Amino acid sequence: MKASLLTVVAGSVLLGACAEKPPEPPRPVPVSLPQKIGDYWYLDQNWTDAERQWYYNTTQGSQIMPYEWFMALPDSSLTTPLEQSYFHQDLTRYGYLAASKSGWSDGVLPVGFIKDTDPKDGATWIGLTCAACHTGDWRVGDRTMRIDGSATTGDLYGLISGISDAVKYTLGNTAAFDLFSRRVLGPYATDAQRVDLHGKLATFHKDFATFVADSTPASPWGPMRTDAFQMIFNRVGAIDLKIPSNSVHPNAPVSFPYLWDASKQPKAQWNGAVPNGDRLTALARNAGEVLGVFGKAALKAPPSKDQYYYNSTVRAKNLIWMEELVRELRSPVWPDSIAGKVDIVKASAGESIYKDNCESCHKVLPRDMTFTDTPIQMIPLFNWADKRPEKVVEVFTKTICDPAKGIPAAVKAGYISVAYESDPTMAVDAACRFLKTGPIEGVVMPPIIGTALKKDDLAVNVLANAVTGSLIGTVIHDRTVASLLLDTSWTGAKDVRTPTPWDDPPVWKTETGVASASVPQPSLLVKDTRAFTRPVKGKPVDEAAQALLRRLKERTSPSSEQASAAAATNITTEPTQAAKDAEAKATKDLAELIQSILAYKARPLDGVWATAPYMHNGSVPNLYEMLLPASQRSATFRLGTHSFEPIKVGVDQSADDNTFTFDTAKPGNHNTGHEFGASLTDEQRWELLEYLKTL
Repeated sequence: MKASLLTVVAGSVLLGACAEKPPEPPRPVPVSLPQKIGDYWYLDQNWTDAERQWYYNTTQGSQIMPYEWFMALPDSSLTTPLEQSYFHQDLTRYGYLAASKSGWSDGVLPVGFIKDTDPKDGATWIGLTCAACHTGDWRVGDRTMRIDGSATTGDLYGLISGISDAVKYTLGNTAAFDLFSRRVLGPYATDAQRVDLHGKLATFHKDFATFVADSTPASPWGPMRTDAFQMIFNRVGAIDLKIPSNSVHPNAPVSFPYLWDASKQPKAQWNGAVPNGDRLTALARNAGEVLGVFGKAALKAPPSKDQYYYNSTVRAKNLIWMEELVRELRSPVWPDSIAGKVDIVKASAGESIYKDNCESCHKVLPRDMTFTDTPIQMIPLFNWADKRPEKVVEVFTKTICDPAKGIPAAVKAGYISVAYESDPTMAVDAACRFLKTGPIEGVVMPPIIGTALKKDDLAVNVLANAVTGSLIGTVIHDRTVASLLLDTSWTGAKDVRTPTPWDDPPVWKTETGVASASVPQPSLLVKDTRAFTRPVKGKPVDEAAQALLRRLKERTSPSSEQASAAAATNITTEPTQAAKDAEAKATKDLAELIQSILAYKARPLDGVWATAPYMHNGSVPNLYEMLLPASQRSATFRLGTHSFEPIKVGVDQSADDNTFTFDTAKPGNHNTGHEFGASLTDEQRWELLEYLKTL
């Protein structure tokens, strides 16, 4: 392991010079071989099977619809007779992964679909966990690898529209509703009970169908993607705030990011808009994700200073434990025994190509080392012709964020030039979105030190307010959450946890489903606690968003009432020097923020072979095409299959079970940018590709 790969290769070539073909040196892979459990092959990613099953099946607070309804819902789209049809019986048709039976799952629902029992009233709901979107299957021949932390083939819009259609069908078909009511109420329900159930289902359908319609993209996302920011903003703005007009059509889908190393990066999201790195920022990030996948928050003005928080379904303690478990997750090593042997000679040549062309942005994380921080590089989308802070703010607010102008107008006017040609829709949409705040206008979260929400506020600001208030609520209702967040005494190794006075009964189970303190607990203990105690670099997202809002407001035209008052009084007040200095600093901070979030993140590429399709928006089907000039990449390609193509490394385009055609000409789908391999020869591309398999 100490000798470099190049040295090993050179030595082997010299020793075998007289042979007909030089023997290949062994490929060093300091991990266990793939392990078959049930129908799936699992690679060594530093999780036990008990840990992954807990992760797949533990609620985070997502509540889509009542669990009994979901399990009883018939489905006219299935080929089975009505009496035998259940909507839930084949959710793999939406790309979600079939579960395997374990102590945590009966194997009926896909990975990441769970029953959530509300602790307030005991009501049960169907919900999603992180694993629903961040677990992927890749099939080579007759063997399927299940990759923890990779992207699902799930189609989120297909799922929610399918639920809406099934409910509509059940309400409008007498035989279907009779079947549904018998399943929910039993065979002896009264007419009054059936009428009541019909009314409740109709109320649910009205709200859910409106949400689905308002969230319908102009171009289908297809599998493996979602417009995460806009869907979260729609949920919070339209559902939780009960303001339907806050919904927009989410037309900037992005790939589900892979999770290994993600919790150790200083910034989260493709555009790096969310600070990351300690327990609190991680919890806030994950709570926002919960609200985006049907978590609920009662967003209304707190009635008093003694109840200054929001009630929500966010399971903060579970989220903290999940994050600690994800911190232990490692990237999957290319499985020679399943996907074919790596050509180690080509890979060694590709290593130097990587160092010259890729490593400045995509750092290498040696597998025999443990990391508490993952280096990233933010790649700016634009160059600014005039970098004076006040000019950057003006161009952003008055041109880039103006729907009638946008980036083309800013480029044509010479305000900006394109620095990185990747499709900018996601970054720009996330930065420019506003929401009506309705019942929480003027609410300050956190109290006293926060900034009051305006009538029309930045969506990221409203989300930060909702998340902060929800987390305060979780601490109020369960003080052990604060203990988990503040305790820096976790110093044990993986699978070892020192009990503390605030421990719940063990959250682990054996494969038989029986709680046992002797079974390894989810690893709450990080290998280096400094990662959770150091200050977070940069300004907190809520402070930054507040600064952005203030400047946006100042750049808009005054209202007619303000203009009339100013004309009537004709009085001006000269600001003090201190006020001018504060104003200048706020403008400078805002300009820096704008430039920082109009960017995309480059991260280490360990395990990248298992994360197709590529680019932030999933617009490139395989790694080989990522090394081509954009003009030579596939204009259209197919998605939906679990079949893996190990030569070009990506989605198998020949697979019969591809269900979706990705069109890169559509808005948000452009496959431009990242042409750092364009100058390579084709031989160099294949060498680099072979090296990428080894990361």
